[in-house]
Amino acid sequence: MNIEQLKYMVEIGRAGSLKEAADNLHITLPALSQSITNLEKELNIMIFHRSRRGSVPTEEGHRLINKAASALQKIQEFTDEAEAYTNTMNGEIKIATYPGPMEILVNLVTEIKREYPNIKACVYENSTEYIIDKVLEGEVDVGFITYTEKEEKKYRNLVFKKLLDGHMVVAANKQSPLAQKNLIKEEMLVNQPIVLYNDKYIQEFMTGFNAFPFDILFTTNNVDTIRHTLENNTAINIGFDYAFKTDAGLSRSNEYVVVNFAPPHYKTYSFGYFYNANNGLSRIIREFLSRIHRTLENDNL
Repeated sequence: MNIEQLKYMVEIGRAGSLKEAADNLHITLPALSQSITNLEKELNIMIFHRSRRGSVPTEEGHRLINKAASALQKIQEFTDEAEAYTNTMNGEIKIATYPGPMEILVNLVTEIKREYPNIKACVYENSTEYIIDKVLEGEVDVGFITYTEKEEKKYRNLVFKKLLDGHMVVAANKQSPLAQKNLIKEEMLVNQPIVLYNDKYIQEFMTGFNAFPFDILFTTNNVDTIRHTLENNTAINIGFDYAFKTDAGLSRSNEYVVVNFAPPHYKTYSFGYFYNANNGLSRIIREFLSRIHRTLENDNL
């Protein structure tokens, strides 16, 4: 028996099927099935009832899964305790984010590095889909994205923590007629050149309009390009409101304004972070997330 098998047990119990658990764990179905079979042989007990409908824990399996979850938690506590005996924290911070909070995250990483110079840090910026994949693959510890209840239900082995409520807005140069509007209605977007950040939520939001497709000038993953486009009054931008509050390039320009959508297109989203429940969180990551919460609370975002 090994730690990986304990993780496999817990994930199968959570997912309800070997196939879904294998997908969540990013291992092959035969490898997962064989690992659990070997564990059952070693313990001389059946942990799961397997059928076409899924994998359901036996009565004994339920107890063992709960014990396994507790054991994994204790192992994490052991690691944290060992680190606490040193005079400084070690480890690595690997995070990925949607562009909006990049400056905040970089500032916090810099702050922690000053206090704990032995840690290593990697910060990536990309789209929601990319970030989810990297967390699932274990290449990133924590991802910062915009999400809905759909993602929480779809990725059951991911733990989501909300930081802010947000919604879609239109950003327009002050010289644009849209800048004078109190609310943006769908018909106002017709014949307007639009630049979009390349993110699946923004793309899904755009398809919710009856008049779609609009005049999409281009999509980009470069926030500076979006800012230049707005400042030059080349196009309008549709994106998340928090990006214009937290992103350094977008929030510090006085050349454009942000306007809310009128119903039914005023829709709220959650912005926050998520991590893989199978991997847990190291002591340094928990410290980093604690500072994120305090920073956002102090900034009243």
